[in-house]
Amino acid sequence: MSENIKGDKVRLIKGKYQSQYFEDANDLIKGLNSVSPSFCLAKWYSVSLHLPTGKTHSCYHPPAHNIPLEELKESPDALHNTKYKKEQRAKMLKGEQPKECEFCWALEDQGNLSDRAYRSKDVYEPGLIEAAQKDENPKPKYLEVNFNQACNLKCAYCSPHLSTEWHKEVKEHGAYELTTGNHNDPRWVDSLGIDNSPNNPYVTAFWDWFPDVYRTLKTFRMTGGEPLMDKNTFKVFDYVKQNPHTDLQLSITSNCCPPGNQWQKFINDLKEITDKDAVDHFMLFCSLDSWGEQAEYIRNGLDFNVLYKNVTQYLRESQKHSLTFIITANLLSLPNWLEYIKQIHKLRCEFNTDRQLIWFDTPMLHDPKWLSMKLARPEMLKSLQDSIDYMKQNPETALNRFKGFKDYEVDKVRRLLEWAQEPLNTHEQESAMRNFNLFFKQHDKRRNTDINKVFPELKEFINECETI
Repeated sequence: MSENIKGDKVRLIKGKYQSQYFEDANDLIKGLNSVSPSFCLAKWYSVSLHLPTGKTHSCYHPPAHNIPLEELKESPDALHNTKYKKEQRAKMLKGEQPKECEFCWALEDQGNLSDRAYRSKDVYEPGLIEAAQKDENPKPKYLEVNFNQACNLKCAYCSPHLSTEWHKEVKEHGAYELTTGNHNDPRWVDSLGIDNSPNNPYVTAFWDWFPDVYRTLKTFRMTGGEPLMDKNTFKVFDYVKQNPHTDLQLSITSNCCPPGNQWQKFINDLKEITDKDAVDHFMLFCSLDSWGEQAEYIRNGLDFNVLYKNVTQYLRESQKHSLTFIITANLLSLPNWLEYIKQIHKLRCEFNTDRQLIWFDTPMLHDPKWLSMKLARPEMLKSLQDSIDYMKQNPETALNRFKGFKDYEVDKVRRLLEWAQEPLNTHEQESAMRNFNLFFKQHDKRRNTDINKVFPELKEFINECETI
């Protein structure tokens, strides 16, 4: 919800600013439902590419699927318009609910506004609903790409195919042995056929395709791995500098703690892009799941002080751009959730002067299940409710424009809380708790860490996992 709301419309009601975001999203749902009750524009106009493994999907909820090389040989457009994706679109037009989109169907069954509305809103422009029904090979409005698995961190919930450090660890120590089988097995990683070479056919196809779709894009986002460790990221920056696109929102998702001089190189490129007015807006997505030492534990290899220094440098020098904290909502995020929200508020009070510079988003972690918030006991979820209360006590008002919290930001956390309060079934819960215990015992031994020391708030839960 943070990506395309730079110009967020609000109205003043009883001294508080009320966002029109919900209203606009609900209006859009009516338009989508006029085609079919399962129609989603993201399936047509949004694409996420995982080029090291040759996979694609429309958003982060459905699992990524293979891009057949035989389709790619016919046209680089197959990066987005695969035969499989066209089949899912056809189901939506007929009113069927693709199983891969079950996250949204579950939310809608509960009466909530799902990401079918929000993801569609991110790409929406007049006439797009009508165009989607006719266009068999649509050009994306939202494009997200991962060029490389290179990363200097080993996040607890991550995988070797998205982190070279994770890959090194399992090559050295082997898979994590869990009740459900081997986790992050190096043999499984090898079977993915990860290709980081200059001759990767998917990367080659991307650069053949990119000039054709560049002008139609509203948002272009680079992820990883760590994108600031990949030369293609800086190749994109060079392309943008040479080919200004003044309607484009350009963004990267970074751990904000890359090795060497990569951060300063990024800052220098961004200054040049800004000076040339080469894009409409730049958004830095900072991946950070907690605050301080607990953040360092979750994202092994992170130096929180370096991250904070880099983030504040960006905020001081960004001029016309923005930053979104991406909180991948997981079990270990809970103890420091309220502190995180307070720190966001503090940064807003310091840096948000005449515009909204700092945002946050909270994608829910579904896998691995042993880190899902659905395992949390009621007392562990209190931090979410406390955060909701804090945000309500510090709303955006006429007197603190851009500093307080918006109504839909409160709703993000509320929706997360409601989702977390729906527990796994007994079998899934017990299996996940056993795996939590097994995973972190191996994690701490391999990485010389101590979950009990860093997360004293989870003592009872950790003990319960050990005895189940």
